[in-house]
Amino acid sequence: MEIGVPLVQGVSQLASAKRRSKPKSTTRTLRLESNLDEGLSSLAEKDGISVNLLINKALTRYVEWDANSEKFGLVSVSKRLLRSLFDYVPDEKVRPLGAMSGREGGPELVNFFYKKFDLDSLLKAFENLTSRYMNNFKFEHSFDGKTHTLVMKHDTGLNASAYYAESVKAVFALLGLKAKTTETEAQVVATVSVD
Repeated sequence: MEIGVPLVQGVSQLASAKRRSKPKSTTRTLRLESNLDEGLSSLAEKDGISVNLLINKALTRYVEWDANSEKFGLVSVSKRLLRSLFDYVPDEKVRPLGAMSGREGGPELVNFFYKKFDLDSLLKAFENLTSRYMNNFKFEHSFDGKTHTLVMKHDTGLNASAYYAESVKAVFALLGLKAKTTETEAQVVATVSVD
C-alpha cells in the first residue's frame, strides 16, 4: 500500500505538469467568406499544415505585429529596394546612421512592443520583430552561459552590414554591454559577453 500512494502521487504530478505545459486554447466559431476559406485551404494544403494552424499563425502575426506596426509607423520594403537604399548612403554616413538607429530606434521599438527595455526583450525583438516580421535578416541566436552569439544574415550588401553592426553595438551599449561584430557583404555576427 505504501508503494501505491507515492506512485499515484507521481502520476498525478506528471499529469499536472503535462497540463501546465500545453498552451490553453479556446474554441471559437467563425464565419468566413467562401473565397477566404478557399484561399486558406489552398495555402494550408500547399504548406502541408492544417487550416487551423494557418489561421493561428496569421492571427498571432496580426496580434504580435500588424496591429502595432502601423501605430509605430513601420512600412514594408523589398530587399531589392533596401539594398539600393543602403548602396546610395555614403560609406562615411552609414555607420553613424546605424549607431543613431540603435541608440534611438532600438529602445523605442523594444519598449513599444514589449513594454520594457532589457536584454531578454532586446533578444526577443531581434528574433521576432526585425527578423520574423520585418524580415530584415535571418536571425540565429545561441548562448553558451557567458556569451550571446547573434547571426544576422541579410544579403543586402556591405553598407547594410556596417549599418546593422553599428546599430547592434549601440543598442547593446545602452544596456551596459559591449558587442563585438564581424561583417561580410551578406551577414553580421555579433558576440556579447554577459559575465
